[in-house]
Amino acid sequence: MSAPTQSTTPTASTTGSRDWTRARSEELRALTDDEDGVANVKRAEKRKRKQAKAEAEEQARQEREEAARQVRKEVERKARAEAEQRAHTEAEWRAKEEAEKRAREDFAKLQAERQWITEEKAHLMVEDKRKAEAECWAEVAVGKQKAGEPAKKRAREEPVAGSSGAQAVDLR
Repeated sequence: MSAPTQSTTPTASTTGSRDWTRARSEELRALTDDEDGVANVKRAEKRKRKQAKAEAEEQARQEREEAARQVRKEVERKARAEAEQRAHTEAEWRAKEEAEKRAREDFAKLQAERQWITEEKAHLMVEDKRKAEAECWAEVAVGKQKAGEPAKKRAREEPVAGSSGAQAVDLR
């Protein structure tokens, strides 16, 4: 029913006892050499796959590092550009504020000068008025004096008759 099992080892009855071990050793060596060759090929392929994987991982790592470096450079460039823009904007703002401050100061100086000129004009007008009044009073005084001189001269020259009959005395 079932087939008899076959043995791979030759029996001593069919061959000489030394021959079968030698033959078997050669077969085993041949198989071992083939297995070693296959194993070596497999190991070499595995080593190549592992090396290729390591190289791919190294290249991916380098690419990630380069991408990260590029991102850092871009972020730093943007930060510098923003800082420069802020500094430029602040400088413009400061310059504008300074110009406005100078304009306010100039306007205040101009207003002060106008006020001083107005006050000085008023003061000069008052002085001129006082001088004119003084001149006018001087002219009036001179006029009165001149008007009074002929009367005094007449008074000295003409005797004034009084009720007592005495002569008038010069009161000069």
